[in-house]
Amino acid sequence: MPLDLDLDHTPESATRARRAVRSFVEGEWPDSRSDEVLRDLVDDIELVAAELVANSIRHGATPVSLHVATASDDGCRSVTLVARDGGEWDESGSDPNGGRGLLLVRELSARLDVERGGLGTTVRVRLERAWPPGLPR
Repeated sequence: MPLDLDLDHTPESATRARRAVRSFVEGEWPDSRSDEVLRDLVDDIELVAAELVANSIRHGATPVSLHVATASDDGCRSVTLVARDGGEWDESGSDPNGGRGLLLVRELSARLDVERGGLGTTVRVRLERAWPPGLPR
């Protein structure tokens, strides 16, 4: 069962999302607490979740939500994060005080998609790792 968070439009929501996502993923993958590869993946998932929510808070509008789903397929552990907000996507990249969060998200992700529409912005991200380690992908 996925995790769905409806978040306040406040900076504290990034911290709330970060904690909730870590707890959820560790609950889905208990071995992530002891396995180094999975622990690193959970760290990346936590960071990406916080960046997505922070971007929604900083650049978007209400409502802000985050959907998180894990998967364990043959040879792969993955998570999909979907952040939604009521703001319009700004492609100018003209923020002199930031602008690196999405670059970081892109670097850590296997896939990143942005959907713009009249009802807001949706950013969909997939992070994954080969599992168990060493399996060809």
